[in-house]
Amino acid sequence: MKALIDEQLSPDIARLLRDRGHDVEALAERPDLVGRPDRVIFEVAAAEGRAVVTNNVKDFRPLAAECLTQGRTHPGLILLPSARTRTRSAVSALADAIEGVLTAKPGDLTSSERWIGPLSNR
Repeated sequence: MKALIDEQLSPDIARLLRDRGHDVEALAERPDLVGRPDRVIFEVAAAEGRAVVTNNVKDFRPLAAECLTQGRTHPGLILLPSARTRTRSAVSALADAIEGVLTAKPGDLTSSERWIGPLSNR
């Protein structure tokens, strides 16, 4: 499963996941997407078959719902609570949690969402 890490999350998460063999890009690594509206990011991710990994729930959930009401599918959303810690020390734990979603049932995320809950202290 392919994914796009939204701009408020560290691009180091994408690098770690790529090192583990996953096709993951960070929005911060994509000059064509940096600073673009969430609708554009969602549509580009969908066109590329990439699930969006974000804590911007209030913007991406409505975009996914709109897509479904139009009879279209999307590659999925991997959602993190907006209060989730986004420190450098959390990068590895976030990558682990995202990897768990990516490998749980590849393809099972189509037109749905998965939440990443609290991480254990590491």
